[in-house]
Amino acid sequence: MKQLILITLLLGSLIFHLSAHAENGCPPGMIPYSGTAISSCGPTPPGYYQQNPPQAPAPPPQWESRWGAIATDAPKGVIGSSSGVLTEDDAGTRAIADCKSKGGSTCTLKATYSNGCGVLLVSDKAFNVNWGPSESIAIQKGMKVCKTGGTGCRVYFTSCSPAVRVP
Repeated sequence: MKQLILITLLLGSLIFHLSAHAENGCPPGMIPYSGTAISSCGPTPPGYYQQNPPQAPAPPPQWESRWGAIATDAPKGVIGSSSGVLTEDDAGTRAIADCKSKGGSTCTLKATYSNGCGVLLVSDKAFNVNWGPSESIAIQKGMKVCKTGGTGCRVYFTSCSPAVRVP
């Protein structure tokens, strides 16, 4: 009797396992359809198992150059500058106009630079205008020149005109 009960339980669990396993199983190339009272399988739609293609990377940032300039009236000690200007010619024109608006009468353009900085250094005997991609590099370049023309070199004026990111 115990053997009959044991065999019945084993057969029952085997039948339950097989029916549970095959309940939603569909042959290869088919997928289960749902939403109906009857379980059924249908063909796999094209692209069903394909992954979405990777998205293209964002375009690199675009930068627009900006110009700056330094003009001086050396006898009067007047400095004019411009920064953030779209063209080199316009930067020079604005620097000279700035120099004249501050009282300079013989203003001359000393330097133009793009996407960087301009500096004016003075020593006990002369002055020097230089430029570079950053303020510190422009100062280093200017100091090398300034020290050959005198002593007591120091930074008197700086102006930067970095590139601008555009959409």
